[in-house]
Amino acid sequence: MTRGVRIGGGLGYWGDDTSAPGRLVREADIDYLVMDFLAEVTMSILRKQMTRNSDAGYATDILPILRDCLSDAVDRNVRIICNAGGVNPLGCARAIRALAAELGLGDAVVVAAVTGDDLMPRLDEFLGRGVELTNIETGEPYSTVAGRLASANAYVGADSVVEALERGANVIVTGRVADPSLTLGALRYEHGWKSNEWDLLAAGTVGGHLIECGAHVTGGNHQAAWQDVPDMADIGFPVVEVFADGRILLGKTPNSGGLVDEQTTIEQLLYEIGDPTAYLSPDVASDWTTMSVREIGKDLVEITGVTGRPRPETLKVSAAYPDGYSMSSLFLYSAPDAPGRARKAQEILQLRIDRLGLDIDEMRWDHIGLGAVHERRTPHTYTGVPNEVVLRFAARSESRTDLKRVAVELSTVFHGPPGKTTLSPGRARASEVLSYWPMLVPRDFVPTSVELF
Repeated sequence: MTRGVRIGGGLGYWGDDTSAPGRLVREADIDYLVMDFLAEVTMSILRKQMTRNSDAGYATDILPILRDCLSDAVDRNVRIICNAGGVNPLGCARAIRALAAELGLGDAVVVAAVTGDDLMPRLDEFLGRGVELTNIETGEPYSTVAGRLASANAYVGADSVVEALERGANVIVTGRVADPSLTLGALRYEHGWKSNEWDLLAAGTVGGHLIECGAHVTGGNHQAAWQDVPDMADIGFPVVEVFADGRILLGKTPNSGGLVDEQTTIEQLLYEIGDPTAYLSPDVASDWTTMSVREIGKDLVEITGVTGRPRPETLKVSAAYPDGYSMSSLFLYSAPDAPGRARKAQEILQLRIDRLGLDIDEMRWDHIGLGAVHERRTPHTYTGVPNEVVLRFAARSESRTDLKRVAVELSTVFHGPPGKTTLSPGRARASEVLSYWPMLVPRDFVPTSVELF
């Protein structure tokens, strides 16, 4: 059988194992390295960074990752596709271009930056064109957050990745290209799949979805049998081999820890898909119910039978807005009578906070070690007397000043029951809360562009 296109999933999130991409490049015989850096809140964090420094706004981990593996990728003809560009793909591309020069790679590296997903400058334009920008989860009107958004990025599809590859790029950095679309772009380019071959696009989307969370599909975060996953300290990262007919093989870095079997594969397939008959992406609506998953060897799983339908006419926009402030603190109480000490401390602190008359929107107390994680669902199920209990306090307010005053009261816990250790260093600090605002825009309103460096 003709060899498929082999794509390594080198990163599942910004902050993931930075050694994994280089290992895939050097050991896994891949054609492409794909890395996913972005989560919903990440875009807002990057936007904040860019407002303070116009050269920032991208996932800086990309530079040490490429310092480790870019030369090897060039030697092995491995192309790299990632969404590390965040809200500043052009700045990210310039930084990679400078790194390539420093490494002596010169013209061997062609960097492409994909832009167009950042809709912050265009929100008024959309409103003027009749787009309502309603919160699709709550139904709230856009007027609720008008003028307050910190970020707004459309999930765009694989078209721009295909264009960048056609123009000769071997390192592609994007903004909010949808996670599986990074992989699909490589498959469309290599296999010549058309933008309306829905079954094939769905198969490519499944391949991208399998590797978008990195080692979660190779035994990391494995729910069914985590205790059976070998050598998790050296866990391998995933590799999909996708053939021109849509057949998918899933494996992992050779000679590594972790596990690839039907259970790990199905767990990742079910992650964040919503309606299994129509998993919506910018490129296709994929049907999860038609596929077959079977083990065909050690750490090797085959996925076949994926089908798809035409892509949606709208694109999802991930937006966020400032929504007040929050703070939290942790206090550890030890035996004897650790639960009683924690309860008494809560009582004292609650009274001191209440008498201040502050504008606190929400307060929460948890007794960790007494079933706090499950207490709302199955209250009072804990039996026994623990030697240690963690008292957790959290609060939220529109007023940072009021939360600072609460933090002062929390410090008085030293005058309460004995046997306390503060697990949070220093005085609790109020941090800005960013809340999520998902919305839809017509896909034709969001053109993308590719710039080479």
